[in-house]
Amino acid sequence: MSGVLEGEYFFNGGNLKEIPRRLVALEEGYDPGTVSRLEGLGVSQGWGCLEVGAGAGSITRWLSRRVGTNGEVLAVDLDTSYLDVSGADNVEIRQLDLRTDSLPDGRFDLVHTRFVLGHIPERVDILDSLVAALRPGGWLLLEELDSFGWGVFDSGLHADVVLACLAPLERQGFAPRFGREMPALMRDRGLVDVSAVAEAPIVAGGSPGLEWLRITFDQMMNHGLAFDVPGNGSYAEWRRLADDPEQLLVGVPIVAARGQRPIS
Repeated sequence: MSGVLEGEYFFNGGNLKEIPRRLVALEEGYDPGTVSRLEGLGVSQGWGCLEVGAGAGSITRWLSRRVGTNGEVLAVDLDTSYLDVSGADNVEIRQLDLRTDSLPDGRFDLVHTRFVLGHIPERVDILDSLVAALRPGGWLLLEELDSFGWGVFDSGLHADVVLACLAPLERQGFAPRFGREMPALMRDRGLVDVSAVAEAPIVAGGSPGLEWLRITFDQMMNHGLAFDVPGNGSYAEWRRLADDPEQLLVGVPIVAARGQRPIS
């Protein structure tokens, strides 16, 4: 694990290549589910929204169109260099570190994150800040990877490689089971109407969700973050499997949890 510090989020432009395609693959694979959940919350004209971990900006742009000229979107990320919000006059961009920088209190009708908190060891403290950023009646929507789907809905080489690759990330502070903890954490912070869904998408090899996994694991290997994959040459075999459109494999299992700040 040379060059990797404990708790360091190393999937950023300062360390690794292919970040743009990794972000686009994430958007292509998981935006439809996110948009459906946002629509279910009733995001509409005039809302104020906070997008945490805005990435390349697809959800920020969707929110911008949805809330219209009377609404606002604050998009924040540790690295905003890939964030494209061209033409969105109701969007403000801030580059900040959730561990040390503050967010506005009581301002937003919606706070949304996707695949953010699981990477940050201080995730529970940050969750407090996200809840505090809601105005009364505002909604918090958290979407996080959860490892439940691998080894349950899938087995063999695919599950073996994915779980092996998650192990060094967990040693760095990543929480592969954080998704299932979120509903209770939201309820404990006073949110109401808390609910959650767990999804384990089964997709064809070469699809964006599996491409996102492949790029992630390739970057880990290139960066020197070692993982123990059972069997000689099995990682190369897994890469071929993950790119084969004839294969059906579990993509990234997600838990999406929502809760509302009480109006009074």
